[in-house]
Amino acid sequence: MTSPAQNEPQKLAYRIDEAVKATGLGRSFLYERMADGSLKSVKIGGRRLIMRDDLLRFLSGDNTVRGEVEARYVKPKFVPKPKSPSRSGVLPFGQLELPWRR
Repeated sequence: MTSPAQNEPQKLAYRIDEAVKATGLGRSFLYERMADGSLKSVKIGGRRLIMRDDLLRFLSGDNTVRGEVEARYVKPKFVPKPKSPSRSGVLPFGQLELPWRR
């Protein structure tokens, strides 16, 4: 005898609450992964869906999508602090000199 679950076709896409139940991951965690791009999702109508293949790819640790390069954090280059006023008395752009009152 076969169970009803064996006769049903596999889902192609999961709603967020279904993905939470299926994976055991938290709802916030899934939304964070969708926001940072490591978990792909689609919005159809007013509903956010995670495709089954994308969910399996994410769970397997392969977070790259075919034809795309994995996004990595790049540390910003060093930006020097503004210099003090030159001897000519000209201030760097954006700095104001206020008069002193005694």
